[in-house]
Amino acid sequence: MALHLRTGETALSVDRADGTTADGEPLDARLTTLRRTDRAETVLLVVDGRPRVATVERDGATTRVWVDGAPIEVDVRTDADLLLERFGLDTGDAAADREVHAPMPGLVLRVLVAPGDAVEAGQGVVVLEAMKMENELTAPAAGTVAAVHAAPGDAVAKNDLLIEVDV
Repeated sequence: MALHLRTGETALSVDRADGTTADGEPLDARLTTLRRTDRAETVLLVVDGRPRVATVERDGATTRVWVDGAPIEVDVRTDADLLLERFGLDTGDAAADREVHAPMPGLVLRVLVAPGDAVEAGQGVVVLEAMKMENELTAPAAGTVAAVHAAPGDAVAKNDLLIEVDV
């Protein structure tokens, strides 16, 4: 399985069987693990004969690499991620991090946000009445409200998209 990394304008592909490429060109690179914890790994990276020590930190979907004391944000994807992206699909987790759906049929009583509003994870965004109870639905992640698909008085079905959040 290959890993595809992008940092800035540089795209790297690392595959144990096919080697490493940078922007599609073969790269003489070796990676040796020096130390590993549950959230970070320190490695010796030798590229074209030049050694560098790098620390790789993982925090959820974000990977940060420290080289020469400077952090570099890296987007890491697998072959499956690239295939889904090519077909215009998101993984379930990515969509779940950005969307609020009606968990049951009901009536929208209040919409607590508008497009452009900043929201925190867990902040109330919609109040839905279902089975004579008021249910406050919350933002799945911190971000900015991208779209509101419901208005007070709307009858919604289970799984209807109500709010989209850009994270």
